[in-house]
Parts: sequence; C-alpha cells; structure tokens
Amino acid sequence: MMSGTLSQAAESMCGVLHGSDLAFRGVSTDTRSVQPGELFIALQGPNFDGNEFVALAAESDAAGAVVSREVSVDIPTIVVDDSLAALGKLAASWRQQLPATVVGITGSNGKTTLKEMLASCLAISAETIATHGNLNNEIGLP
Repeated sequence: MMSGTLSQAAESMCGVLHGSDLAFRGVSTDTRSVQPGELFIALQGPNFDGNEFVALAAESDAAGAVVSREVSVDIPTIVVDDSLAALGKLAASWRQQLPATVVGITGSNGKTTLKEMLASCLAISAETIATHGNLNNEIGLP
C-alpha cells in the first residue's frame, strides 16, 4: 500500500502543498470508498469534477487531497496542473521505491487467464503478488 508524507507526494507530482505535511497511507479516487488517512485524488472527467468532492473526502478523514484548483477545505491540499497526470507521477515514484520485479501483460484477449497461470508458476520459486480477477480500468490498477 502506498504511503508517505504529503510533501513527498507533492514533490513527486510537481505540486504545491498547502497545509500541514501529514503522513498518508493509501490513495483513493472515490470519496465513496476513501478511508481515514488516505490521500484523495480529485480526478476530472467529462461528467464530473473531483474537486467538488474534496469536502466529502475531508469528512471521511482523508489525510489530504490532490486538486487541480484551490478548494476551501479543512485538510491539506496538493495543487497540481492535472490530477490524472499527478496520479501517474505519484505511482511511478512509488514503483521506483519497490524492490519487486513487475511483470505486465498486454493484449486484447486472455490477459486475466495468463496472469493467473503466470502467478501460479512464479509462486513456486518466489513470493508472488497478483490482483484477484480483472480490476483494471482506464487509470490502471486499483
């Protein structure tokens, strides 16, 4: 689970931290499932603006929020130009800190089946982590 301080997150995503430099543990893009202490990423889409939901993340005791415009809330915020790009930068920074080897599987068909078979084979010789089922979306892994 991704963790760190808000200043570390801000640095990795080229953002500006407003408020206290708190620790966070976990990241969420959905206020319906944000947990206390997580960093909320306010994504924007054609029919929604995550910046409008930051107050809900604060009510759920989020440690902070990544926003693409300043919002008036009682939790620290990291202001970035593009919250989706910032999420990618944060994920890349976190991945560089992990000592694990990552295997990515691409293609149109059979990815989930191949992932299960490969995880089974690799688990014989090393500690192996794989998602359950197919949880990918446009952003990436959950």
